[in-house]
Amino acid sequence: MITEGEATGGTDALERGNDRIRDAAKWLVASAAAVGAAMLAGSQLSSIGELPLGVPDSVDRARLWVAVTGAAAGLSTVVYAIWTAVQILLPKLVLVSDLDAAWTQRRSELTTVVEHFRRNPKYLQGFSTPADIITAREELIAAQREPSTADDVRTQLAAGIADLDERITAIEDTATHEALKNQFRHALRKLMLATAVAAIGIVAFAWAANPPAVQPTADLRNARFVDAYLRDADLRDAKLDHADFTNADLTGADLTGASIGGVVWRNTICPDGTNSDDNRHTCAGHLS
Repeated sequence: MITEGEATGGTDALERGNDRIRDAAKWLVASAAAVGAAMLAGSQLSSIGELPLGVPDSVDRARLWVAVTGAAAGLSTVVYAIWTAVQILLPKLVLVSDLDAAWTQRRSELTTVVEHFRRNPKYLQGFSTPADIITAREELIAAQREPSTADDVRTQLAAGIADLDERITAIEDTATHEALKNQFRHALRKLMLATAVAAIGIVAFAWAANPPAVQPTADLRNARFVDAYLRDADLRDAKLDHADFTNADLTGADLTGASIGGVVWRNTICPDGTNSDDNRHTCAGHLS
């Protein structure tokens, strides 16, 4: 028979363990909420409102879709993480009848708890299975209710029932603690996956919602660059229509995206080092 001190001490130890698990869950909730708040705050500092809306047929047009998808993934996983952690904080009690129902099942929510009791039969308080202690208690109650049972025997039966109730309480406390531990382990695995998804979402949102500053396009239409030394010049996306590059040296210049309609190429050193006069008086096709 277990003593009151042993029962109280064991229960207190399990309760302290449960409190530590729930404290860790509270930190997980707070951490997930902080990540969500950081994402919302970061969206205020982004340029998402300036992103073009349309079919994502280019990098710039795809940024809005990537940002929305990243934000949705990040916030969804944050909500999921909070919901998962909150489940640990909800009251949980595994009854001996629940343990008995799961004892012979191949797979159930309490499978790991059942395996714990099978590995450590001492936690069954001297019984082989949960069904044994349930049956023993029912038999004592039935005997106590018999009209022919003497008062002194009835008193002994009541003491036996009280003893079994203490044992059942100890079993249920152990089962509840093990179930809570297993729930926390499963939650951690889910939260690790959710954290990875949230991180990818945050990175995608940060990249998409903060495009690089647009370089101003130089308008050099009709400009005269006669005898100009323009080696390694940065003329990307410049408007060079009808410009005059007679005798100019453009060796190594970057004309990516530049418009060159009507440009005069006469004795011009093209960006690739060739002479325009050798290229049918043009640098088109020799800009890199």
